[in-house]
Formats: sequence, structure tokens, C-alpha cells
Amino acid sequence: MSHRVRQVEAIANGTVIDHLPPSTTLKIASVLADHSDQVFIGNNLKSSDTSKPGKGVIKIANKELSTNVLSRIALLAPEATINIIRDYKVTAKGPISVPRSFTGIALCGNHNCITNHDECTTRFHVINPKPLTVCCAYCERNFPADELTIL
Repeated sequence: MSHRVRQVEAIANGTVIDHLPPSTTLKIASVLADHSDQVFIGNNLKSSDTSKPGKGVIKIANKELSTNVLSRIALLAPEATINIIRDYKVTAKGPISVPRSFTGIALCGNHNCITNHDECTTRFHVINPKPLTVCCAYCERNFPADELTIL
């Protein structure tokens, strides 16, 4: 007889971000949670896919995430999945959507870029989805997305 053991408590309503690389779980939690949010964090959890190492999971009760927040998560964990929970049931599930461009959510890694010296909103275009690589629209330098500082 097999039973399913939950490694992280179930939520009645909210959002679950699953399949996070363990190195990004706490970064993502700090980017998306307000101090008043009820957040459950699991890191280095066993995955049903035994070929992969542990994974991270974040559950946010009573909150669905904005497009802006989802874009921030996509920069840090482009292979994550998002689950919308309503009345303890998954009502929507799918991979995180990686936009074609990111505006105003990360700092350019080029210290000489104008966006780091003037009042400019940063903008990056995706040039490669795997591994996620972006190009600054101002200085035209390429960066692995995981090397950017998220605002």
C-alpha cells in the first residue's frame, strides 16, 4: 500500500511555484512575497523525476501572481511550473511563460551601461531560451539571466 506524503502543507487558495532549482528558491521567495503573505517554502525536496536532483517549491496562500512577478520568476527559474489553487484543487497548471522581453525588473550587469547611471528603465530581449540568455537593449551586452540582479 502506498500513501502520498505531502512534504509541504496544502493550501486552500493561492499559487504554487514548483520545479525550482534549489539555488533559486529563497531568491524567488524574497522577490514575490509581501510581509503579510502566508508563504510555505520547501527546498531540496524529492522529485517524482528521479533523474533530477532535489527541487524547490513555494506556496503562497490567497494570492495569484501578477505578470510582473511571473516575469521575475521566469528570469530566475525559466523551467518552473505555476499552479493556481482554488478550493484545494489545481484549476490551472503549466510552465512559466518566458516573455520575449523584460522591462524594469532587473539591473544590467554592465556597470558602464547607461541604465546604471541615468534614470532609465532597463529592458532586456531574450536571445536564447535555453539556457535563458538576454541582451540589454541599451548597451547590447548579453547576459545569462541567472546572473542579473532582480529588482
